[in-house]
Amino acid sequence: MQIRIRFVGFWARKIGRELAVELDDGTTLAAAVMQISKKYGFGVINLDHGDDQGVLVILLNGRSQKPSAKLEEGDEIAFLPTMAGG
Repeated sequence: MQIRIRFVGFWARKIGRELAVELDDGTTLAAAVMQISKKYGFGVINLDHGDDQGVLVILLNGRSQKPSAKLEEGDEIAFLPTMAGG
C-alpha cells in the first residue's frame, strides 16, 4: 500500500515536505514511524516504547492515534517538531 509522509520544520528543509512510501498491508503506525525515522536519519523512533523523546508530534491523518493503529492506502503520517519558546 502507498501512504504519504509529511515533514514540517527542520525535517522539511532536510528531507522535503512530502514523500510517498510503500508499506506492507497491515503495517501499524508504530512500525511505519520506526521504518521512516531510521531511513531518513533522525534516529529510530519506537512509539510502542514512547521513544519520541518529546521532540516531535506524530499525527495520522491529522490526529493523534495509538501506535497500534493499522494504516490504510492513502493515509498520511505527519512528523511535526514541538515548539518551544519563552
